[in-house]
Amino acid sequence: MDQENLLLVQVKNGDRKAFELFTERFWKPIYHLAYRFSGSAEDAEDLCQEIFFSVFQKAETFRGEGGAFTWLYRLATNTCLNWKRKQKRKILFLFSMEKGKAERSAGDQAVIRLEIQDAFYSLQPQDRILLLLRKFYGFSYDEIGEVFLISSDKVKSRLHEAKCRLAEKLKDTKQEGGQSWNAQRSNSV
Repeated sequence: MDQENLLLVQVKNGDRKAFELFTERFWKPIYHLAYRFSGSAEDAEDLCQEIFFSVFQKAETFRGEGGAFTWLYRLATNTCLNWKRKQKRKILFLFSMEKGKAERSAGDQAVIRLEIQDAFYSLQPQDRILLLLRKFYGFSYDEIGEVFLISSDKVKSRLHEAKCRLAEKLKDTKQEGGQSWNAQRSNSV
C-alpha cells in the first residue's frame, strides 16, 4: 500500500495527525481544481474546506481498491458539481492560451480568451470537469473512469463528445489569418 493510501486508511481510523498530513499533501492540487472550477480564490478556498471536511467525514467509504488520490478527486469533483448547481451567477475563469501559437496583439488575445472562456463555461459541468481532469491535470482515462465510476472507454467517448461540443461553440471564433478555430485546429491535427 502506498503512502497516500496508508494515510487515508489512518484517517479512516480516526487519526487526526494523518488527516493533517493528508490535507497538507493534497491541499494545493485540490485548490487548483476548485479554483479552475469556480474562478474565484475565495470560492476555491471555501470548496477546499468543504472537500477536506468531507474527507474526514467520509473516509470510511475509502475501500483501498483504487488510489487515495483518485478517491479524493471523485469527492472533490462531486463537491464542485454540487456547488455549481447551487450557484446563480456566472463563473469567471481565466483560460490559459496554449503556448507556441502564432503571435497576436494583446487585444486579439484578450478577445479570443474571452470567447474560449464563454464557450468553456457554456458547457455542462460534467464536460468541464472531464476536460479539466484530462487537459489540465493530465489524468489518464483509467483515473478519470475511477473518479466518475465509469469505464475508460466511456471516458474516451464522453471526452470526445465534450471536445466536439466545445469545438461547435468555438466554430465562429476567428484565429489569425481569418481561419476559424475549428479550421485551424483541424489543419494542425
